[in-house]
Amino acid sequence: MTEPSGAPSTPTRPVVVPAIGLVILTTLGITALLGGLNTAPDKPPPQIAAGQKMDQGLYETEFVEAKVTLQRGANRFAEDRRYLDILFKVTNKSDATIPTGVGASASGEGSGFAKTLIKVTPEIKSEWGAQAFIPSGESKSSQLHPGVPSNVTVRYELDKAATAPTEVALSLSKLEEVESILQGTPMWMPVSKEDPFTQKRAVQVLYTIKAPVKQEDAQ
Repeated sequence: MTEPSGAPSTPTRPVVVPAIGLVILTTLGITALLGGLNTAPDKPPPQIAAGQKMDQGLYETEFVEAKVTLQRGANRFAEDRRYLDILFKVTNKSDATIPTGVGASASGEGSGFAKTLIKVTPEIKSEWGAQAFIPSGESKSSQLHPGVPSNVTVRYELDKAATAPTEVALSLSKLEEVESILQGTPMWMPVSKEDPFTQKRAVQVLYTIKAPVKQEDAQ
């Protein structure tokens, strides 16, 4: 009997891919998705000790110490206040006077030098952000003059019921000079990095500090 025209001479067999082959193909696909074989995790930022200099772009900075300060009320009707004080020695490397500024808060990212202290652990919640100043006798200054090393205190007020921390971890950013898109003039902005998945930019932590908190006498 003659076979129908077009019929295969041999039965068609399914193509079998060994399990190891599937594993290799899957691995290569994931590797390509994540950016290639040479992709390595980012290195953690260096941990800085007291007295060690940090290049923050616009500033040359040294961490001095962290302490708790108790400020007695001026009279029996005034309340005592407690603060977490973080002390730095800061040199303004620009040609213009810069404010010491205020730290980040729920309402904003902060300003001046204080905005480069982007995180404190444990978190000190503050509605207005930390105040930064240069102690000068009985008064305070808020100006960082060019080329002059200044002792800057970044001060967080502690809640009455809060337990003062015995240790703090600090995260600091760095500023870089960029050109303003709108005005075409140079300006200082925090160094940031884009998340490849969300495509959003976030300020990079360039330096970290861990330090004990000293318990100070009342002022």
